[in-house]
Amino acid sequence: MKKVFFVPYTHLNEYVDINKRALSDAGYEVIPLNLKNALGSIGKKHSIIVNWLEDRPYGSNFSFRVKITTTMKCLAIIIFGAFFCSKKVWIKHNFKPHNSNGSFRCYKFISATLRILNYRKLTLEKYAGGGMFHPLYRPDDILRKKSIELNAAKFEYLIFGAVKKYKGIHNILSFWPPEKSLKILGKCNSKSYRDEILSIIESRKLQVEWRDEYLSDEDLNYEISRAHFVVISHLDNTMISSGTFYHAVSFGCNIISLRSSFSIQKKKEHEFVHLLTDKENDFDEIENDFVDKESVKKQALKCYSRSYLSKRWQEILSNN
Repeated sequence: MKKVFFVPYTHLNEYVDINKRALSDAGYEVIPLNLKNALGSIGKKHSIIVNWLEDRPYGSNFSFRVKITTTMKCLAIIIFGAFFCSKKVWIKHNFKPHNSNGSFRCYKFISATLRILNYRKLTLEKYAGGGMFHPLYRPDDILRKKSIELNAAKFEYLIFGAVKKYKGIHNILSFWPPEKSLKILGKCNSKSYRDEILSIIESRKLQVEWRDEYLSDEDLNYEISRAHFVVISHLDNTMISSGTFYHAVSFGCNIISLRSSFSIQKKKEHEFVHLLTDKENDFDEIENDFVDKESVKKQALKCYSRSYLSKRWQEILSNN
């Protein structure tokens, strides 16, 4: 069985485990890149797939010293792959590191090294080059099961995930209709941003329920399954893809989004994506255009299924 180094091998983002299972289903043994495996692979021409390498020096609490040592570790991974691996794949996830407030030197340096050493760059969205896609968060057989019945007379709106400035929730709240209830599920670690959001909610007298906490997967998935619409408000030119989108459509939710390169592309591809301007009357039109959950899941399976993911990895790693 052919072996593949997958970096990172473990991650809080379920994207990693989903791709490892897809590679396994495609006939590859997925292994971590550690010293033992690296030495044992010399001369055997394993493949290597790297994710988020250029972002890794920008941990939220990294000192300058840690940032530099992390950059050196990333370079060591890149150089090892360049000289000892037969297929070298770089999945680029973001346009810029989320936690950087100043210079992007490490990000640019690592990205340039990946290009110079001929890693094949892929992104998860067509508008940014494409080549790969983001998988759904539920297995194919589960998605084929019927969703729970929802009361379509009262639409439920949901925002979920870590509450951070680059996700633009403050922009959505600045024109959110006061008569429509909205649920926010996600922890905010920034006191100033938390205060900004609470101030908007209070001043505009919005019907917002905010659970400012980390939710278990079971609790979060239940809430998503009950929602009709999931709202995405990420600022443009930050992330290339949105895990929120794929998590939401895995449960058949319609997507409401501010205009961005990502959302405009998705609107062209799917009828369940609804774009917002800054007008409250958009919501009446959006509710009239609601797509039922079974239709959403059917479209999602056609484009982003686990079986299709395995097939795509097979194509990428078998091509010269």
